[in-house]
Amino acid sequence: MCGFAAFFERGRPFCPQLLADVEGDLLHRGPDNGGRYSAPGAAIVFRRLAIIDPEARSDQPMWDQSGRYVLAFNGEIYNYRSLRPKLQQAGVSLRTEGDSECILEGFVRWGPAFFEQLEGMFAFVIFDSSTERLWAARDPLGIKPLYVTRQGAGLALASEMRPLRRFMRRTEVDNEALAELLMFRFAAGRLSNLKGIDLFPGGTYLEFALSEGTYKEHRFADVCDTFQSDEGATQESVTQVVEEAISASIATHLQSDVGYAIQLSGGVDSSLVLALATERTGRNLDSYGVRLSDPELDESRFRAPVVARYGSRHVEVALDAIQFAEALPRAVAHMEGPTPHFGCVMLMLLCARIREKHKVVLTGEGADEFFGGYDRYSQWSTLQWHGRLAKLVPEPLWPLLPRYAYLRRFSHFDPAIVASIYFDFIGMQQLFPGLVPKLQVRKAVAAKFRDFRDRMMALDQTSYLSSLLMRQDKMAMAESVEARVPFAHYPLAKVLNRLPRDIRIPGGETKPLLKALARRWLPREVVDRRKVGLTLPLGKWMKDSAALGRYLELLTAPDCRLAAYGDPNILKRSVEEFRRNDVPRGLPPLAHLVNLELWLRSLDQPLGASVGRAPGPK
Repeated sequence: MCGFAAFFERGRPFCPQLLADVEGDLLHRGPDNGGRYSAPGAAIVFRRLAIIDPEARSDQPMWDQSGRYVLAFNGEIYNYRSLRPKLQQAGVSLRTEGDSECILEGFVRWGPAFFEQLEGMFAFVIFDSSTERLWAARDPLGIKPLYVTRQGAGLALASEMRPLRRFMRRTEVDNEALAELLMFRFAAGRLSNLKGIDLFPGGTYLEFALSEGTYKEHRFADVCDTFQSDEGATQESVTQVVEEAISASIATHLQSDVGYAIQLSGGVDSSLVLALATERTGRNLDSYGVRLSDPELDESRFRAPVVARYGSRHVEVALDAIQFAEALPRAVAHMEGPTPHFGCVMLMLLCARIREKHKVVLTGEGADEFFGGYDRYSQWSTLQWHGRLAKLVPEPLWPLLPRYAYLRRFSHFDPAIVASIYFDFIGMQQLFPGLVPKLQVRKAVAAKFRDFRDRMMALDQTSYLSSLLMRQDKMAMAESVEARVPFAHYPLAKVLNRLPRDIRIPGGETKPLLKALARRWLPREVVDRRKVGLTLPLGKWMKDSAALGRYLELLTAPDCRLAAYGDPNILKRSVEEFRRNDVPRGLPPLAHLVNLELWLRSLDQPLGASVGRAPGPK
């Protein structure tokens, strides 16, 4: 796990001070060592978190044996051990014991076709110093971030946006992205939150020729293509296939030359990771969880029986309202956008503690998107019926049907797209009338599927999952920790997306298939309970002026950034209603607006402002 930035423009010398500043931007992603390549027309800055083959021989930028190609790579290739014999049979004398060299030498032998053989999480750039051409690629599920900007004849790529902002003339908010942020808390597809910067799509590689300035993109993997439901399978056979596939994924994610820990929430997903990892290794592992002071939301009571059964050396990290409020601006700065989930702050502070002993942590992220872990999956048939019903109601009649106001959202949008939104986003547009989301990426994905369940799951796997993977990466890397996600593994996705719909998502309950498997490994009180999932007492904390409430003033201040996009009077009235213990009508939770306001204000900070690691909670 690392971070890199690469700049290309024919004949241009890149200022050493620019490269030094960029290295500072990326330091938290790779505190172990760094390196640079610089020549007229090309420059690469790299910072390394050494995990696989941590010796100096695997440092980057890395040159191939001919001295012609140079690589910068962020991530892990989990099948690199099986690729090494293929390279050796092709005549390559490998110099390292790591995965980076496999990417580089494999590309030299087989070109971009080799990218399809890579299994893992990755973003990388390869530069041919002889022909002045480059290739860059990102893993199929988009686990590792890769941002791209084109400025005139130049091209720049980076693991985070800060280095690219140094390459650009100015930083501007993308209003299309802001509209999606207001509605979903994250923007889908290429929307990076900023104008002129694209979030490069997963499963894609680009080619760029400096001499001609030509730019081409090619798709080598698409999770939407893996949906081919095998309706003839039985419950018993499916459960066996799933257990084998999950076990194989977890096993491959345990490869590390520096050890690892388990991020244990107390839910089914991370508990199953701990169980199967312990079974695989035959030893007690280290695990970490966040303890909340609110007894209804704290999940430590569900971690306890799992820890007892599998003997993990467990650490509870206490989090209170004050710690959360103090850490939120820093989490926003590292996300380079509003946090898509307030659990981001918890993850960052948890990784601060993990970093004291470990560089790598395995998480349960991704299971909900592949097994149907949200309430909307238990209610899919009702949502589908509501969508059909809502489209029968003429628009002028909705004000006369206040009892059915909830259904109005389905007259505007496919319920598979908006089922994850739990506030009145239509009413919210009274405040931000100029920010109407286009939802182009989500609509394009939905249009590929006739079956409603496939549509829901494909949308989650291509949009919502992307935001969760981004938070895992950025919150962990804020503390120089690599987060691994064995449930979000493309070989596993190809197995799961072929499962019969009636077994994977029958309706009436969430994650029935995964729970059936989990009952073999976990206590019943852990499996058969109501999902909590990083839920925080935000309303209570917002009432506390020493906690999140300290930020309410930003929404009513004369320089409120959000007010520039909407009606400041409605915004002020909403804050006043909240302070009177009323629930603001027609708006998302005020905590969400505070989140957005903090991000907009963060853009005013100098690029050199530190976002490095801070001491974690004890």
